[in-house]
Amino acid sequence: MFYCAKCHGVCQDSASKCPNCKNGKLRPVEGEDLVRLQRADQYTASLLEQRFSQEGVVYKMEPFTGGWVSYLYDNDVLPTDKLVLVRWSDYERGKGLFTQVKHQVEEERAQVGAEEETFEDMPRKKRIVVQIVSVAAFLVLIMLVVFAADGVANWLKSLF
Repeated sequence: MFYCAKCHGVCQDSASKCPNCKNGKLRPVEGEDLVRLQRADQYTASLLEQRFSQEGVVYKMEPFTGGWVSYLYDNDVLPTDKLVLVRWSDYERGKGLFTQVKHQVEEERAQVGAEEETFEDMPRKKRIVVQIVSVAAFLVLIMLVVFAADGVANWLKSLF
């Protein structure tokens, strides 16, 4: 297996470039290298830190920089996400612990999702009426601001 020091990825011996970052500077992976395990949200990362500490797995959490723009368009990647790195010699244990924590988080979120209130979609006519009233209220607000600014400007002119 080869290790990419730039993105902390591990790839097959037959690779000439890193499949993640296309870096050509690969070297054989060593037991002390911190390799990329997974991207995790903030809650999952905190649970992983606890489990890794309990199990004695050497790890490092870094800010996930791969989605610095995509979180604006895709809510799967958030700016608070962490990149989970584990020592190569602990990789298999880390992978197993990550799977356990992932299942635990999925179960917790499923329970919370079942308990949450479900909302019905608004009927089409009611939605159109609400949108029209919102636009009219916005226009009235803009008119009031313009008239108030005009009144203040006239008052200031009358002072001089």
